[in-house]
Amino acid sequence: MKSFWLSLIIPLLLSCSKEERSKEFLPKLIAHAGGAVDSCIYTNSREALLSAVEKGYEFIEFDLLFTSDSVLVAAHSWNDFNVMTDSAHWGDSVPSYDDFVSRRIYKRYTPLSAQEINSFFERHPALSLVTDKTSAPDVLQHYFPNLKERMVVEAFSFQHYCRLKSQGYSRVLYSCMADDLSATLFGSSLGEIEWIALHTSAFDNTIFKFIESIADFDIALFTVDTLESIPAEYRDRVKMVYTDYITP
Repeated sequence: MKSFWLSLIIPLLLSCSKEERSKEFLPKLIAHAGGAVDSCIYTNSREALLSAVEKGYEFIEFDLLFTSDSVLVAAHSWNDFNVMTDSAHWGDSVPSYDDFVSRRIYKRYTPLSAQEINSFFERHPALSLVTDKTSAPDVLQHYFPNLKERMVVEAFSFQHYCRLKSQGYSRVLYSCMADDLSATLFGSSLGEIEWIALHTSAFDNTIFKFIESIADFDIALFTVDTLESIPAEYRDRVKMVYTDYITP
């Protein structure tokens, strides 16, 4: 009889312990590239945006690129977009805006322009827009003039990082893919960096381990689909995660 009760209680205790641990580590979740929709990722589509809102995300990310006629739109890369829209033979060729909006992603999802994204977020003031690929302050100000207090911007140079901060963007992430990252972090500017957008693979990087040991910054981590995969020693720093599948 005693073993019977233990067999019931132990799993319950383990479950409670796991739940308690998860409560201790709850970074903000960012719907990556609009978030997964019907198990499809990287679509940056209208349907992904609507699905992310329905799931309860507050932070939604879009990759922003220019078409061949200089209109800002949402796409992870032109090669990806061409593959997703049955135009793989075009490789990484850049479509015109008219061509872009005429296509359907995986035959059923609707591409989005920056103008449409801006209109949607202006109508939904509880949402925050996260941007990738484009960090030029003048471009972001032009396309999203009223959203800077609700934007999280990944900056791809220290110059962009500083300009965005000075212009009042609420949260600026210095990209681990920035060409000037190493020079900035090892220079006198180290203390000015408040946030870094970091890929999960960087945790094993010797340079990162050194910088992390001497500098104080928070991390927005990509791309994460189980919180348990994040090393415990870095969880105090990881305040935001880009995810395809973890839901709020």
